[in-house]
Amino acid sequence: MRIVAVTSCITGIAHTYMAAEALEQAAKKLGHEITVETQGSAGSTAMPQATIDAADFCLFANDLDVKDIARFAGKPFLHVTVNSVLTDASAVLATCVSDFYAGNLKRVDAAAAGVAAAGTASDSGEKKRGFFSRLFG
Repeated sequence: MRIVAVTSCITGIAHTYMAAEALEQAAKKLGHEITVETQGSAGSTAMPQATIDAADFCLFANDLDVKDIARFAGKPFLHVTVNSVLTDASAVLATCVSDFYAGNLKRVDAAAAGVAAAGTASDSGEKKRGFFSRLFG
């Protein structure tokens, strides 16, 4: 699978980059290709649009809004917290892949440009609870 991810924590320092590294290591271990864009306090370099277009889905491991979310319009996505990735990145990726194949991932709404991702205000908690219940329950 080809995955694109965005990581960002509240302060945009250590956890943003630790989550990116954890995702890269987990993807390699699980046999997936991943490109991670870190949106930290030092700024960010947007990944090429061609990389986004070629991805099967997006993983947003962020505690802040994803910058320029419209770049991901139409892509299936899962939104999780940075902490969930730091807890068990392999489980997060496995859940994302499973939800992708089951058709359970929502799609990024182009009109959500000022929001973390389409629908996250109302249902990201449900998705996160679902993830944690599968991980720990």
